[in-house]
Amino acid sequence: MRRSIRARLLFWMLAFLVPLAIAAGWLLIQMFGNRLLHDIDVALQEEAETIAELLGTSADPAAITGLLNRIAGEEEHGPHKYITVTRAGEVLAEVPRDALAMIGSGDPQLRTVRYESRDGSIAVSIAVSAAAALHAKQRLTSLLLIGIPLILALCGAGLWLVTGHALRPLEDASRRIEAIAADNLSVRVPVAHPDDEVGRMVTVLNRMLDRLQGAVGELRRFTADAAHELRTPLTVLRTGLDVAQSRPRSAAEYRAALGEALAATERMCRLADDLLTLARLEAAGELRASTPVDLSEMLHELAAAWRTDGSEDATVRAAVAVQVTTEPAAWVIGNAGDLYRLFNNLIENAVHYGVSGTPPRADLMLSARRLADCIEAEVVDSGPGIAPEDWPRVFDRFHRGNGGRAAPSGTGLGLSIAQEIARAHRGEIRATSRDGGGCIFKVTLPAAPAPLAA
Repeated sequence: MRRSIRARLLFWMLAFLVPLAIAAGWLLIQMFGNRLLHDIDVALQEEAETIAELLGTSADPAAITGLLNRIAGEEEHGPHKYITVTRAGEVLAEVPRDALAMIGSGDPQLRTVRYESRDGSIAVSIAVSAAAALHAKQRLTSLLLIGIPLILALCGAGLWLVTGHALRPLEDASRRIEAIAADNLSVRVPVAHPDDEVGRMVTVLNRMLDRLQGAVGELRRFTADAAHELRTPLTVLRTGLDVAQSRPRSAAEYRAALGEALAATERMCRLADDLLTLARLEAAGELRASTPVDLSEMLHELAAAWRTDGSEDATVRAAVAVQVTTEPAAWVIGNAGDLYRLFNNLIENAVHYGVSGTPPRADLMLSARRLADCIEAEVVDSGPGIAPEDWPRVFDRFHRGNGGRAAPSGTGLGLSIAQEIARAHRGEIRATSRDGGGCIFKVTLPAAPAPLAA
């Protein structure tokens, strides 16, 4: 059985209000009813003290009798008042004549006060009917017994209506969200009151749906692009193998076919490796194996690995000239392997899009320096640059711009991987054009203190 927020809220509010109302009603009855009786007792006590003081003086007996009759005739605290005065157990006076019998009858509606003088010689007893006070207390009790449940019922009904009105946007949201599916992510929940709690929650929900729609769209594009990229080497591989086995061939022809098949396989392996790397970087919540890394030393290692004069395998690789300018120590905290891949991808991108020629040429400048609390490293090339229409998508997956550059190669994921590595290290990459041609890829990473020497 489902219990809604509305029902639970009503239950807990009534669970709080019912005991509170009962306690308040009981306290009101006690305070009001007892107050009336207490006021009667105080008034009777004062009258008894007055009578006892007058009897203890040489007051005129006629005046005392008149005082008793006047006090007995007062109806402020009840219509019937009974007064008895005794001395040493002997009744001196009683008003009216049956006062002694009425006081001794034990009637529960009589409020009785007895006062003795200081020497104990005179005792005054006064009783009055408290029927009016008791009746008022009973009426208050009856009124509360009827009024409290009625008020609670009205409060419950009002709370039910108010919460229903307040939670109606959630009901509408739940119905609309049920209509959302992978093929229908454009549904949004209308926001009736954007400034209240429900409105803010619905607004956040709509923003989440926007991000989800964008992520699903990106995933679909990514899947389509990956399938397209894999289809090309698979087609080359299959076509080459079909042609190779269509008729007997010489050993040289078989070696050429196997070479093409191997190249297509290597491209698919590299694409799969890049896709796995992107998936790992996006899914990882933290860096793996973070250690102090000296970017100066790393850039020098990369420069040594990429330098070539073009004489070796010049038909495949470009002639790469690399200049390195770094400060003595540019330390960051991160994963050395990922950072190496970041800068290697930037260099590889610059080489792939180098200046056309035979062989193609790539002139690079690498630098690293400390600025305040960050390390800024740059990879600068002197190629033809990036076409204006390619700038918005320079870090997009599988995007290869042509804009006057040499024919692109690779998987189209190098810059995307570099950007994800920078983000994982709480840094960023910015690409700008270089005066006179070429591009500047500027990497900014949080600086770290140099480790203590062992």
